[in-house]
Amino acid sequence: MHFARKQCKIYFKQYERINIMFEGFDRSAIDFLWGIRLNNDKNWYESHKDEYRQNLAKPMKSLCDELFCDFYSEIGYETVSSVSRIVKDARFPHAYPYRDNYWFTFKETRKDWWVAPAFYFELSCEGWGYGMSMWSASAGSMQRLRNAIDSDPKTFSGLVRAFDKQKIFTLEGDFYKRKKGEVSPLLDGWYNRKSISCTASFTYENETVFTKELQPLILEGFRSLYPICRFIHNAINEE
Repeated sequence: MHFARKQCKIYFKQYERINIMFEGFDRSAIDFLWGIRLNNDKNWYESHKDEYRQNLAKPMKSLCDELFCDFYSEIGYETVSSVSRIVKDARFPHAYPYRDNYWFTFKETRKDWWVAPAFYFELSCEGWGYGMSMWSASAGSMQRLRNAIDSDPKTFSGLVRAFDKQKIFTLEGDFYKRKKGEVSPLLDGWYNRKSISCTASFTYENETVFTKELQPLILEGFRSLYPICRFIHNAINEE
């Protein structure tokens, strides 16, 4: 762990020297996503590939790298950063070859990372957002979380109360058709979900995404979500 964090610090110094720091996305990045949605074919993409690289991929990578090196040392377990690809995975059938959204994640190193909480930032045609999400939580991972809540409802209650005081993130995730149990009015909304996401979503009327202030905004949000993320991480990785 300490070696990995040292690597991150060294990499960040190199990155600082050779790359442009994140200054905000340009509106042309959103124009590109709309172009993909309306012209989702190889010819259009190939003729606009330079726009994708310069206006979308490059600033997203810069934002991801800066945030990861600022936040990684605060995470108490092995985590990796990953920027999505605009080209969909050819191993699976898709109606269209390209994505009209773009994101990065900070995720656990386990192979089935999607069952665990991951931090993310995303751009879409309609808006932008960030937060923490379990992309595809398994029944087993959610059962482990319920077991942890049952074992220590006091600690989790404190985390949920802190979450409820903030006004940025909302709790999302489908509920089970049949309740898994009743703990308390405070916790039941977490206890009976198939998956958990804590999400902040905005339209482009909120122009922070076009400024360098986006980076500290996301960092502050990730830090505020980390205590709940760590509780979930500990629960689902319990042997």
